Amino acid sequence: MTLELGVFILSIAFLLFALFSIPSLLQIRKTAETIATTLQALNENLPAILKNLEDITTNINQATTTVNRQMEDLSHSFMKLQKTIGFLADMGQIVQAGVRIPFLNTLTSLAAVAKGVRVFISVLNAKRELPGSHPMK
Repeated sequence: MTLELGVFILSIAFLLFALFSIPSLLQIRKTAETIATTLQALNENLPAILKNLEDITTNINQATTTVNRQMEDLSHSFMKLQKTIGFLADMGQIVQAGVRIPFLNTLTSLAAVAKGVRVFISVLNAKRELPGSHPMK
């Protein structure tokens, strides 16, 4: 009798477990159907998505290559400009050093000539104004 009672209680427990698991099994079935529909849609749209992604990647690679090339060209141009400015600065220093001394000598000579001309003119004017000399006409 105890064995029969144990089997009866066990069968009732199994029956209750089966009854309570039916809603869960139905929900799992609905979820599986939704997943299957989503998977089918994904499989249909995935090639187009991958193609678009490939096109985007290609465009980004081309843009990156173009920007890198332009930056390299710009860098070369700046290097040339820097070398040209350095060359011009060096030439300016050379010319400045070479011109400074002859220019100062020329300026000193011109000042001396101007002073000599001024003295000559003042002496010439002084002779005209000597007493007893005839005024020049």
